[in-house]
Amino acid sequence: MVTRQDTGIEGMRSAGGKLRRILYLPMEIASRELDSRLLIATLALRRQFEVVIGQKWLIERNVDSMPPGIYLSKTLTQRDAKALSRAKERGYLVAAIDEEMPGLVTAPDELRWMSDEAVEVSDRIFISGAHNSESVRQRFPQAAQRVVSAINPRWDLLRPGLREFYEREAAEIQARFGSFILINTNLGFTNSEKGSAEELINEQERLGKLSMANPKHVAFVNSVLAMEAANRAAVIELINELPKRFPDRRIVLRPHPSERLDTWRQQVDGHAVVDVIRDGPAIPWILAADVLVHTNCTTGVEAAALDKPAICMLPTNTHINQRYLSNRVNPVARSVSEAMGLIDVAETLRPGTNFYSGEMRATFREAMSYDDNQLGAERILDNLDDVIAEHGYRLARPGRATQWSPSRGYVWHLEDKNVRGALFPGLDAAHVTERLGAISRLLGGFAAPPLAHDCGSKVILLSPHRLPIDVRLRRYFGTAATA
Repeated sequence: MVTRQDTGIEGMRSAGGKLRRILYLPMEIASRELDSRLLIATLALRRQFEVVIGQKWLIERNVDSMPPGIYLSKTLTQRDAKALSRAKERGYLVAAIDEEMPGLVTAPDELRWMSDEAVEVSDRIFISGAHNSESVRQRFPQAAQRVVSAINPRWDLLRPGLREFYEREAAEIQARFGSFILINTNLGFTNSEKGSAEELINEQERLGKLSMANPKHVAFVNSVLAMEAANRAAVIELINELPKRFPDRRIVLRPHPSERLDTWRQQVDGHAVVDVIRDGPAIPWILAADVLVHTNCTTGVEAAALDKPAICMLPTNTHINQRYLSNRVNPVARSVSEAMGLIDVAETLRPGTNFYSGEMRATFREAMSYDDNQLGAERILDNLDDVIAEHGYRLARPGRATQWSPSRGYVWHLEDKNVRGALFPGLDAAHVTERLGAISRLLGGFAAPPLAHDCGSKVILLSPHRLPIDVRLRRYFGTAATA
């Protein structure tokens, strides 16, 4: 019987083949996902996992060419289903953290991005919140026993004692901008890097996520388009009014990672105190700002977790607003004048005074599956250990060499296409090592810091072991061939 105390291990073996103690962490949006995955990696390394972390498209491409381990997907889309099914056939254990869930309050029939095939092959599905977990169970009753409520590790890093991870970056932002008001937008349909709203809808239809022959889907799309149009108009009005009301303040407008920056840069042209910026993760910017104003954005939920004042601009009063968590855990402004009044309230808060009501704080905790006594990342790893036990894997003795040894079909480089380069611009081993070390120190440190090995474009192996010489040679020639 495998227990959570069986940590003197490096690989796992079963009658059907060998499952390595390797955790694969594919990511899509580096600025949003990297730090939370490094938290999982830190705890996994302590449990003697090796960790492969990086851009999902290269990791997906190489599922057949890497030793089977635990594959922890970021979503459960139709595209993910293909990679997860291949991984399952190759002997991986597969699980998923749904990155789209934490900022939403879902109904079962709204889970259109979740694929039946991806859910079917997943050994565990980690969902934030009792409500969202129940929605998934109702939508996929055959998988109900595999759905686990766990706070997304992105929110683990916002707890007191861990949010200090972002203090240096926040201080650098404050030194650069001084006192500023932060505006976050999320016009995912009408200002997308992926194309026009019509192109996005056509792509969603192609993938089976929408059907414009379905009246409910048409109503949903029209509601989103109307909401985004109203949100955009409100933000433009806010940009015009804030400098008049707060002439001594800078304004930083930070679009969602999927949005076109040029749209907003053209819009603010002529406003000397307004900057359009999307550098790094959102959290340091929230911590550095005096107050955040957003349009139904998940960053409002992050601000609530950080005890930083955030105001949800909600100029529309439609059913679509009910699917967003931020307007339930932040004060709502129906107009720019109401937003100004709430900014004034935030400005006059005494130290230690909470900007949020008791009801808002309770809603946040329930919606996030917040547990004072356990990190979400720990709960996820505990459950993955349970999966190992359920499958009856016997544990191999620790070795001195890395268990990550790709086959000769491994692809070391993958050209970016569409918006992939914007969503995941790069992954530097030194940067990863620095951030991993900072997280580790907050958790008590490593006995021996792991090494970070480049495994091709935007993928890194974290391991206490060096890569074998043959793998390093193949990496050299494989990378040189694409240079």
